[in-house]
Amino acid sequence: MKLVVLKNNLKLGLDLVGRAVGSALNLPVLGNVLIKSENNKIRLSATNLELAITKNISGKVVEEGGITVPYGLLAGIVAGLSSERVSLETDKKNNLVLKTDNYEAKCEGIDESDFPVIPRTEKKEELIETSAGPLRDALNRVVVAGEISELRPEISGVLFSIETSGLKLVATDSFRLAEAKISSSQIKNKNKQVADLIVPLKTAQELSRSIKEDGGVHIYLNNNQVLFEAEELEIVSRIIEGKFPDYDAIVPKEILTEILVNRSELSGALKLSGLFASRTNEVKLRIKDKKILEVYSADNAVGENNYLLPAKISGETAKGDEPLTVSFNWRYLLDGIRSGESEEVMLGLNGDEKPAVIRTPGDISYFYILMPVKSLAS
Repeated sequence: MKLVVLKNNLKLGLDLVGRAVGSALNLPVLGNVLIKSENNKIRLSATNLELAITKNISGKVVEEGGITVPYGLLAGIVAGLSSERVSLETDKKNNLVLKTDNYEAKCEGIDESDFPVIPRTEKKEELIETSAGPLRDALNRVVVAGEISELRPEISGVLFSIETSGLKLVATDSFRLAEAKISSSQIKNKNKQVADLIVPLKTAQELSRSIKEDGGVHIYLNNNQVLFEAEELEIVSRIIEGKFPDYDAIVPKEILTEILVNRSELSGALKLSGLFASRTNEVKLRIKDKKILEVYSADNAVGENNYLLPAKISGETAKGDEPLTVSFNWRYLLDGIRSGESEEVMLGLNGDEKPAVIRTPGDISYFYILMPVKSLAS
């Protein structure tokens, strides 16, 4: 193998696939990156056996071939180079020789035949094609609600619910839940496929980081694996077995108290209140009247603070003779408030024991549900 590439192209490719590099004492090749040239293309691949990322980079292929070398070593060398052009070639001892105008290094490699086989797109059943930008935005809005659980592996990922009317993404950690929809106008479902698959949370996070704003993403399914193919990029992952929880029952069908408030002001209030929250991260939302929302937190070891926000409040504002007060984990609440870009956010409360819902006014494609926490102090 002999290649000539630009340093920046090589570095960007290594940075991307590096997030799938594994580590196993009994399988050291998982710590390597595969460099392979075929059909005049240069492919970089890494895998931890659950997730595999392949990125095509541009360059000149002088002689085809392949080799695997330690990812950390190669990435460190490339990051420190000053030359723009880099030559990569293998020698007879299965080493990778890296050269620039004023630098040369020899990295011991492992034969490419020892590298795990990464599934390719051939003979895969395509489910849908979706626009990259909307998919990335939807993923960013739901992954915040996910969490890896050894006890409940079925909630350790993002549900991809493919319907003839669109694509729905859902994630939950059992305390909160987020759902985002991509409309049928932004997907191509040629075969009118309907399917539910649970993609591991780490895969969903890497997908959201890796795909670009433009272009499309093809989603393929083969047995227990899913493949996401974008421009010069392939991400292959196992699918989590099991059935995603039927969450429709916890989605509030009505809202007892609706609060319309400035998104950035509420975010700022929550951050300040978080400084005074106890180890439980508890903050209280208290309705002072139809126009004022109070954000309050206290800790015996730190002190207390309260922040008054102008708001438009309708529905129930009191519980008996007391102002309606609902406690939340402020970090979880902030995640929901941040999952939108509009100036205002709608917070729907249903008392201090039932789920609250966060939406963007006029946007029916997304909601975030959060359970209140039982207050430790009045």
